[in-house]
Order: sequence, then structure tokens, then C-alpha cells
Amino acid sequence: MKTVMEWTLALSGNAPIRIVLNQIMQLANADAALIVRTSKKELKFKHLARRYIHEGKIWPSQPQTKIEMIIGDSILSAKAGSIWRLSEMLPSVSESVSQSREIALKEFNEIVVIPLESSKSQLDHLELQYRHAPSREDLDFLSLLASTLAFGWSKRTPGVVSSQSDQTRSHQRRKIREIGIVPILDARNPAALSRSEFRICAMMKEGMTVRTISETLSVCPTTVRSHLSSIFSKTGASSQIELLHLLNRPANSGKQSLDRQIV
Repeated sequence: MKTVMEWTLALSGNAPIRIVLNQIMQLANADAALIVRTSKKELKFKHLARRYIHEGKIWPSQPQTKIEMIIGDSILSAKAGSIWRLSEMLPSVSESVSQSREIALKEFNEIVVIPLESSKSQLDHLELQYRHAPSREDLDFLSLLASTLAFGWSKRTPGVVSSQSDQTRSHQRRKIREIGIVPILDARNPAALSRSEFRICAMMKEGMTVRTISETLSVCPTTVRSHLSSIFSKTGASSQIELLHLLNRPANSGKQSLDRQIV
């Protein structure tokens, strides 16, 4: 299968992972595809790669992982190559996560999670998100592909996926520096934030904490932190404090900095 061959090439560093991820998304007829690394202890997420059908639009739809509400406490023991579906899983989770799961059910028709590799400290997984009902053929395709994808992931060249992810983040940071004279919350949306990310930034600028934002938006704090991870990637910020500094930066600060360099 061509997809499996290109998956192998990508994991050996001979092809961009985003290209084969896009192929998997299209073959499975999904609306979004993500490869995510989850820290089991802190339950923090790092999006290694993401593809989505709305990419390139003025307000891009940046998908965020929903693994916590699908796998729940089983995230500690999920086996590589297994299949987890939003429509089938009823994990024992906290009340806030349970409420967030109900919201997700209204937004998504189905979400499929395929653990790729699990260690004591982290879990890597592939996630396919559907806003429409996937066909039986789509789900059968993923079932057949799951173990092969997990096996290929276990044989990947160390650091190759993280390296590609870091290169993407570096490119975004350079882009932000180049357009530094435009405020992040400007109507031109220089950081290409999604609507949810833009709203969270606006709320943070007003002094709201992660907990207050989660309560205001009726989502769990983990969802807010996942959005923040994406915001950090797009703006080049490395922490909430640095993000607040960028959000409150005067509109002409970038121009002043550039003028000083020219002088």
C-alpha cells in the first residue's frame, strides 16, 4: 500500500510527516488528523503534526486532541495498535471532563484514536476526527491500518518527527517576528489563530486564568491548555507570562525594534 510505504519513509526522515498524515486523513475521509504526544504524569499534549480540511482559510480550524475524554484513565495502559472510538467509550472521568465530552459529542460525530507507542511517561497516538458519520469502510480501513502504523512508528528514526515539528514551530516564530508590528489580536490575525484560540487570547489579555476561561467557555481546563499549546506554537511564546507580554505589547513596538536595528 502506497500510504504504508510513505509512512515508513516519513518516519525515517525521507519525507514530510504532514504529507502522509494528509493522505491518511483523505483515505479515511476524516475532517482532521493529528499525531499527538501526551505526558501521562502531567497530562500535557504536544501536537507533533496536524492536518485539517479547513487549512488555508482566513480562520483556520486548528484541531485539538480529545484523547482524555475518549480513553480516560485507560491512557496509562492503552496498547499500541488498538482502536478507541468516541461513540463507544464511556470512560470513568471527572465531572468537568464528562461535561466536555458531551460538548464534543455535539461537535463531532466520531473521533478515532490509535495509540502508536506507549511508555511509562508518555503516549503517542494518531487521532482522526469526524464532523460527519464515517462509513463502515472508513472504520474498517483504520482497523486494518492500525497495527501497521503502530509497528512503523516503533521503528522510526529517533527524533525525526519531533524535529519536523520543531522546524514548523521555528518557521512560525520567524513569521511572527517578521510581522511583529501587527498586534496578535489585530483583525488581520497575523498568527493565524483559530476562532477559539483568538477568543482565549482575548480573555487572557483581560486577566482571566485557565480555570476562569474553562468555566466561562464550559470546557475542561485541559482543553484550554491544549489550545494554549497551539497558541504558543503560533506566536513563539514559551509560557503564559511571555504570551501575556506579547498580547500587551504596543502596536508599534515591532517597528521601533526594527528601526533600532536599522540605525
